Amino acid sequence: MLYILPDGQSVDLSRIVRISSIRDFGKDTDTISLSKIGFTIHLDKREYIEVCRQYHFSDWAQVKTDLEKDRKDLISKWEAVGNKRSR
Repeated sequence: MLYILPDGQSVDLSRIVRISSIRDFGKDTDTISLSKIGFTIHLDKREYIEVCRQYHFSDWAQVKTDLEKDRKDLISKWEAVGNKRSR
């Protein structure tokens, strides 16, 4: 079953092995004042998808809250297709 991520990427839920916790990826090298926060979806065959959002230090809390909602939704859909939760 395909799941569409907020950025438009699709991921096959049956290929997910693990979903990491949310972490800060540090400064975004493509910008001057933004950083990146996100989580990683680990797939079979050693592939992965990074789900990242850019944030300015003053927007960190809202971006993290939105990212947590997206991650929880993904985990619930993944569990619904018969997979055990793993972080």
